[in-house]
Amino acid sequence: MSMDTIFPDSALRSRAIDSETMWRAAYALIIATEASTGFLLALGAVVLLSRLRASAKLFNHAKLLAVAGLTLGFCLWFFGFVVIGGEYFAMWQSKLWNAEEAAFRIAGTMLAALVFVSLPDGELA
Repeated sequence: MSMDTIFPDSALRSRAIDSETMWRAAYALIIATEASTGFLLALGAVVLLSRLRASAKLFNHAKLLAVAGLTLGFCLWFFGFVVIGGEYFAMWQSKLWNAEEAAFRIAGTMLAALVFVSLPDGELA
């Protein structure tokens, strides 16, 4: 957020945030969001496993927690790291702190899993 590792002559440097309080708040928000994502996904997996032999209607309804966890995770990694970190704070200019590729991979994986989990399951013939 301090943008201290981007190109020295970057016109985007005015967006930097130098407040340690803001750094800590952003870091705490990231950790809380990651923890919430993990909790929702773990709980969603348990619920889905418990409904594995249930009717398709009950199984589809049990996907709610997994969908919520995947959506929250996608929002964190795509909007938080790719959009805000990568574009607003010019993370792409940093040789030390450029995690855009990793964030995009994680967001892409979350999105693919979200699409897969969201597909409706039908009754087996």
